[in-house]
Amino acid sequence: MTLSLRDVKRSLTEQTIVEKALALFKERGFAQVSVRQIAKAAMVSEKTVFNYFPYKELIIVAGMQPRLAAFMDQIQQQIDAIADSAEILRNFGLNLAEICTEDPEAAGILMVELLTLDPIRQAAALRYLPDFYGPIRTVMTLARAQGRLRSEVSVEYATDFFLSSVLNVIRTHLAAGRSERIRPMLAAMLEIFMHGAFTLAAGDPPTHVEGKNL
Repeated sequence: MTLSLRDVKRSLTEQTIVEKALALFKERGFAQVSVRQIAKAAMVSEKTVFNYFPYKELIIVAGMQPRLAAFMDQIQQQIDAIADSAEILRNFGLNLAEICTEDPEAAGILMVELLTLDPIRQAAALRYLPDFYGPIRTVMTLARAQGRLRSEVSVEYATDFFLSSVLNVIRTHLAAGRSERIRPMLAAMLEIFMHGAFTLAAGDPPTHVEGKNL
């Protein structure tokens, strides 16, 4: 589909706002940057910034979109290759943890927006992000076909529980300023999830986490 000149201009303006805002956030910190400063750096009016992004947090979400899209492309490639479902889930959780520890401040804002109880804000955030639910549901369906997902656990329940657990572990430790704990705690959570929802297969890591040094 060919974009109109108006659409191209709008896309470039949005991209400029995001790039200039992210540079300011990196230099000064998110809380110390005003919309007026963003508008000045992007050479647009404050009204224009608000037209594209009604609140600053949404700029952070938009800024993380390319990295998260590339991440989900890798997950999709593993799904297309019909890789082991448990391994795909581990890769999802641990690789998402790596992305979040690269920029804890931005990741913390992202998690708050994704897990908000405000449906309008959540819908706005999801406009900029790749779909997590669809691919993970496909993984759970694959797990059922591979005989890995326990018969008493539904695909929908497993998908909801897995995603909410991963996102809440990340949000909790970012909010506490302990981003270094995200990966080990996610590893533990993944083992617990596998123990409860999956049947063990040859080569699976042990699921017993009692006494583990996290």
